[in-house]
Amino acid sequence: MIHPMRIAAIAGSLRAASYNRKLLSLAVSYLEKEGVDIDLIDLHDFPLPLYDGDLENERGLPETVWKLKARLAACQGVLIACPEYNASIPGTFKNMLDWTSRGEGQPWLGKVVGLMGATVGLWGTQRMMPHLRQSLIVLGVHVIPQQINVREARTVWDDGGKLLDDRLPGRVHKFVREFVRTVEKLKQSDE
Repeated sequence: MIHPMRIAAIAGSLRAASYNRKLLSLAVSYLEKEGVDIDLIDLHDFPLPLYDGDLENERGLPETVWKLKARLAACQGVLIACPEYNASIPGTFKNMLDWTSRGEGQPWLGKVVGLMGATVGLWGTQRMMPHLRQSLIVLGVHVIPQQINVREARTVWDDGGKLLDDRLPGRVHKFVREFVRTVEKLKQSDE
């Protein structure tokens, strides 16, 4: 019996009106059209203290880490839409990566990851992406080479969240198809 593909989708921004949440929502709409089972992970649901090895040694992993690790472990791939803060990974997102890499079980190991990012600046998350890619590769993931960088996001969506850029849907759809194809290939090689 063939099991459906399960993909976790995570926005690296906590802001409710985040451009990265909008970008992730667009990508998820294409994942749904591909028949993919989606686990939309909201980092608000997993409050975490700042990673501290002493805290981990004294108390073990917080319960929220175990819950998040279980959800990640149940997926074949992870789609991430992450902003750029000071040319790097947002602290909350990096903190989540640090916590989920600890303890028994490595939920990131062997996963296919697709990276997207949106920012209001001219660089379109291009400076952050190598940092995030490197952090993920160390965790044993396969990050697909294609990525989506959205620059000047205020011109891509209006204040109400309506998409203004008629080229972005095609770019994201092509990216999602490549991501799904890569997950399928690696899933078949594991069977």
